Amino acid sequence: MPIILIFFILFIIWVNVKTKRGATDNSKWDTSYWEKEREANFVRKKDISNLDYITISEDELPFSDTAGGEEKYRQDEVRRTLSCKILNLSGMSNADIKLAYGTANFPELSMYDQNYILLIRNLGLWGSYLHHNCEGQDTRAKIILERALSLGSDIKDTYVSLAEIYLAEHHPEKVQELIRQVEASDFDLKDSLLQALNELLPD
Repeated sequence: MPIILIFFILFIIWVNVKTKRGATDNSKWDTSYWEKEREANFVRKKDISNLDYITISEDELPFSDTAGGEEKYRQDEVRRTLSCKILNLSGMSNADIKLAYGTANFPELSMYDQNYILLIRNLGLWGSYLHHNCEGQDTRAKIILERALSLGSDIKDTYVSLAEIYLAEHHPEKVQELIRQVEASDFDLKDSLLQALNELLPD
């Protein structure tokens, strides 16, 4: 699949998620929502130089110089993303972003937020790949998956893979801690994630 098409699909998904978060609780496009959108389009540009950008040193992640195939691809994707500006705006709708930082900053900030989504996605895929396909690599996988969660990842497979590692290490209490974290979150697929984690625990 051409890389431009991949980025286009990711952008469409990102816009849909942001739009959903800007809607009311019952997801109806009401008058107050559109008033907020109109107001947001007239907010002046603000300074975004001191926002809470995510910075990660490559030394924090267990890269392998001998990796090949899927592992090398995920490593390369993570490295590429780490070279860009990254900002987690997952709790904000499009209108929220414009209201907070100005309409002129919206394209730039949306790119930084997409970088965040790419980072947690590729960290999750990298760690899960090591866990499921590479014998003896759970220690590395755990470092990667825990880093993804520390960044606020809400990806189901990231949580499930990490929980499986914890259980293999005989630490069900760590899975319980993951469950408490999810319970306290506002993840869109919270219930599905909780069900998956609870099903892993022994009776």
